[in-house]
Amino acid sequence: MKTHLIALFAASALVSPVVAFAQETPAADDQGGLEEIIVTAQKRAEGLSDVPISISAVSGKQVENYGQTNLEQISSSVPNLKITQTAIANRIAIRGIASGDNKGFEQSVAMFVDGVYYGRDQLSRLPLVDMERVEVLRGPQPTLFGKNAIAGAVNITTRGPTDTFEGSVSGLYEFNHKELQLTGVLSGPLSDGVEARVVGYHRSMDGYFYNQELDRDEPNVDEYYFRGKVELDKGGPFAAELKLEYADFEMKGQPRDVFGAVGNYNAVFQGPFFVSTDPDFVREDNGYESRNKVFGATLNVDFEIGDHTLTAVSALLDYKTREIVDVDFSGISFLDGTNLREDYRQFSQELRLTSPGGEVFDYIAGVYYQHAKLDVQDFTLFNPTFLALGAPFNALGDTSNDRDYTQKSDLISAFAQGELSVTDQLRITAGARFNHEKKSGSRSLAIVQGPLSTAPAAVVAAVFRALNIETHSISGKISEDSFNPMVNVQYDATDDLMVYASYAKGTKAGGFDIRSNSLPTSTTVARPGAFVFEDESADNFEAGLKYKGRNVAFNVSLYRTDYKDLQVNIFDGTLNFNVRNAAEARTQGVEADFRAALAPGLTVSGAVAYLDFKFTNFTEGQCFYLQVPGPNGLCDYSGKRNALSPEWSGNLNLDYTTPVTNEMKVALNINADFSSSYIAAVNLDPRTHQDGYVKLGARFALADVDDRWEVALIGRNLTNQRILQTASSMPLATTITRGAGNAYNGIVDRPRTIAVQLTGRF
Repeated sequence: MKTHLIALFAASALVSPVVAFAQETPAADDQGGLEEIIVTAQKRAEGLSDVPISISAVSGKQVENYGQTNLEQISSSVPNLKITQTAIANRIAIRGIASGDNKGFEQSVAMFVDGVYYGRDQLSRLPLVDMERVEVLRGPQPTLFGKNAIAGAVNITTRGPTDTFEGSVSGLYEFNHKELQLTGVLSGPLSDGVEARVVGYHRSMDGYFYNQELDRDEPNVDEYYFRGKVELDKGGPFAAELKLEYADFEMKGQPRDVFGAVGNYNAVFQGPFFVSTDPDFVREDNGYESRNKVFGATLNVDFEIGDHTLTAVSALLDYKTREIVDVDFSGISFLDGTNLREDYRQFSQELRLTSPGGEVFDYIAGVYYQHAKLDVQDFTLFNPTFLALGAPFNALGDTSNDRDYTQKSDLISAFAQGELSVTDQLRITAGARFNHEKKSGSRSLAIVQGPLSTAPAAVVAAVFRALNIETHSISGKISEDSFNPMVNVQYDATDDLMVYASYAKGTKAGGFDIRSNSLPTSTTVARPGAFVFEDESADNFEAGLKYKGRNVAFNVSLYRTDYKDLQVNIFDGTLNFNVRNAAEARTQGVEADFRAALAPGLTVSGAVAYLDFKFTNFTEGQCFYLQVPGPNGLCDYSGKRNALSPEWSGNLNLDYTTPVTNEMKVALNINADFSSSYIAAVNLDPRTHQDGYVKLGARFALADVDDRWEVALIGRNLTNQRILQTASSMPLATTITRGAGNAYNGIVDRPRTIAVQLTGRF
């Protein structure tokens, strides 16, 4: 594996010593050379090489060409970005920093769609359709992207209406997992100065795991997405765009496998309690279902005030999630039918004044308001199977822990960022954002006995207290202020080469622990729960260079970020986790990317990232199986790197387009994503080690020279790598084996796919 990684890194280094990923990689123009990649990472349209940030830009064309449908799929091609599913949440990480599995957390990586904050983790599953580009900004982005972008931001821009009539119809069919994608787009003028664009999308898939218990392939996917945009621009001082979108996406089953049995696990889990531990894409459990509905409305209005532009962005975001989860991940009826419900509604308003640009002093300033309401229900079922296990487990049979949580929040921010051109070559940028946020939250937990539960209520309560679970109700309010400055110095060493250095301070909001199972002040459980946690902060130092020549472009950045008061889940020794500000960490490394036009129609591009992650203080980590705990009953993670944070990651791409007749052309893409090894479990269990890998892909297309039609064959993960995305111990395994055995479960990346794609444009 090391040989493959070294070979790919060396291939990148032959062109430049780099790491970031700008995957526009367009073919060279008619006169040769590279086309400019335009991004809006600083709320202005700028060339990628002019933005003093470690940033990757993935074009909408690449998303479509690869048949990618969501951010999780895109993340495999962006160094230092890792997006994965867990049992009850979605993990979005940049440079190894992510939020844990608790709906009370804000996300460490802020997601924006057309300038609107999409901050909940569930929204990372939103289908990506008709994209202009996806920008990944690494490191804290405090001024323009606001609170909670403490690890970075994902900035998604969808395509807008056109002033000429156009449309397209595209279909993709993947043979191995019976996946179908259909997309239709219409765009053009409705009248003078009024243009519109409508998009419709459907995706279905049988899946690539076989669930023997339910006799079905999983994950079974059914997705629908619709978006409409209307733009008004008659050439005067006023312009507006209204966007409406609706998504309905459902998934039955997760790509989760059970593996790595140790001790007496296989001997105990036999007969009616049989659990297969062969990593073979065959599994048993009693069902996972996730149904999500998202509605969004955004009104973007621009007013020209002299040479300045006043922008008003008003947005409403509403989503509902309903999930049923078998949280024991086996065919045994232990914890089946756990119900998770999440309802979220957000209104936001931003006012932003932008100077004309190209002046000695350019600036952006504005205010932002956001109101949000969150309701979460989490009903954990202990099935009647426990009744047959004998004392004390039988007291758990046919009971449930019914948890209700509600939260309201109001955020007000003011921000400003200015760039001063000291000379023609030297520029200094400074900015800051002030945030004032209020949150109120309440949590209640009830222990409910079903009709088959005949144990006295006092006995049931006592057994649950032994598990640090008890009936309770709690509420509270918090008010936070934060001030996050940044400063950046840029120097044009030549017309083509810019160097920069920057500092930024980031903050992620505090909140309330949704999933804790007892009161913080409880005296009747061994380890009391939690409710309020405070904000966390980061100090980021970065330096880099950006070069853009006629045929070669590359970017290099070096960074170091110190995180304090990290919000982490602390294991309570039984079944539960409590949120505390209990860790500090340091991330540092190098990121680089390059593009090169080798000949007309031939480009090569690549990226590589080196990540040095270390917990500088984390003494309350969960111990893995058979690890000896410290005096506090927990394990010290200090000096260790985080889960899912490979030391090396990157990609290499080759694109070639050439006419074959006067009317047709062929296009070939060969791509490789690579990663060094990592630990997949958050408790750093070495038994969940994922070896380094290289994931190969290719695309061959035959198309009209004017792109009116195209037929393509697409292959992903062609070498059929088995890649573990997340992992954990099997629930209740060590309890039932009395500590003499264990096994693991984890989300597995999609194996080899072969698809055909047909596209028609008019």
